[in-house]
Order: sequence, then structure tokens, then C-alpha cells
Amino acid sequence: MKNFALMLLAFFSLSILGCDKDENTPTDKTDDVVEIAIRQVKAGKLTTFEQARTNFINLLTKQEGASNDREYASFFHFNPAQDPTRPVYIGMTQYEDLATFHKVGNDIGTSAEAGAFFSTFDALVFTAMKPKVAGTAVDLSQVAKSGQILEVAVRNLSLYPNFNRADYEAKLGAFLAVLAQQTGRIAEYQWVSALDPNIVVGMTVYQSQQAFFNIAGNPGFSSHPDVAAFFAAYPPNMGGEVSTVVK
Repeated sequence: MKNFALMLLAFFSLSILGCDKDENTPTDKTDDVVEIAIRQVKAGKLTTFEQARTNFINLLTKQEGASNDREYASFFHFNPAQDPTRPVYIGMTQYEDLATFHKVGNDIGTSAEAGAFFSTFDALVFTAMKPKVAGTAVDLSQVAKSGQILEVAVRNLSLYPNFNRADYEAKLGAFLAVLAQQTGRIAEYQWVSALDPNIVVGMTVYQSQQAFFNIAGNPGFSSHPDVAAFFAAYPPNMGGEVSTVVK
């Protein structure tokens, strides 16, 4: 997705009618949104990417209403066709609300720092998310601590043939119930895009890399009927990553 900069600006320039900041307060975290950008570094650009990322994030975190900027480095890709020689990083930033997300993007999306950074990678996923359960407070600082592992799976529900919402929710719930029983599974987060309600993001936190591989490699888990049924019907069709915590 090489036109990431244009896509980013298009998202940021969406109308923010209906997002009345006067109804919100900085201490109310139930209307916060989280930007997620899964980025595949261009070949030979890792050093440039890292420096440009530092410069851009320094600018981003100075913006009012932006907080809890996080970074994760992928070590396992869900998409088997993905180029394994190109590093993938997941960046997430918390915003006070959707209106703030748009404003910050409009303010810095055409900056020199943004241009330099966006030119170093291709975007695999970009959206702004809100918790699936309305009214849930957002605290991105708690989404995986140092030493823990973050798994991210992204799905576009509109792309599944003959999609049935009730079937999806039933299979997802059964799968998550089995996952919750596994030793080394720490937490689960379910999100829906605030820009496209068809895009959903599931995140699982594991105690360690070994814990993740132990669960993934356990036939009692991977072959469980509820696990098999969910992934057979609803594989992560926008991809996903399993990552370590950078910050």
C-alpha cells in the first residue's frame, strides 16, 4: 500500500461533524480512540526508518490530545506470502477522541517529519480503533508490558462470503473462551474501526514469547473444535502480526 501518505490524509480529512469535543473531558477515556499503523519497512531502509520514526513521533507526541504512543516489532506474520526479509513494526497512539485524531492528522500530516517517515515503509494496516464494547475506558499504556508479547489479528468482515454476524460472534466468543483458559495468555482486547465498522481488530497479550509458542504449538488448543471452527470460517483476512514490545 504505497500510497499510504495519501490514504492517511484522506482519513484525517474526513468530516468530524458529530464529534463535539465540548461533551468530552481529558479524564474521560471512554471516547478515546487508538490509531494503529502496521508498517512494512522498505528494503534497505531500516536505519532511515528508525531515525525518521523518532523525528515524527517526537512531533506527534507534542500534539494536544495525543498520548501513550507505543511501538511493537513483529517476529511472526499471519500472511504466509509476506516478505520475511522486510521488518514489520506496529505503531499505536491514543487520542482524546476521534475529533482529536482528525485534527492532529490535519496539523502534522503534511509536515516534513511525516513525509520523511511515510516514505520509508508500506502500510499493511492503518485505521483508528475504538473498543468493541462501548463505554470501555482506553489505556494504551497497559496493552502489553516490556517482555510480554502482543498478537494482532485484523479482519474486514465485509470480505467474508455470505457473512453472518450472529455466526461470527458465536464462533468468536467460543474461541476466546478457549484461549482464555490457556496458561500464559494475559489479556484480550477487541476493537472496531472508528473509520470503517467492517474492520475489526483482535489483540491478545501473552506472558512471553515462549508462552505464545507453547499455546500455538499445543495440539489441544490448535485442534480444539471451537478454535478450528473460528479460524476456518474467519481467518485474519487483512493479516496480522505477533510482536515484542519496543516501547
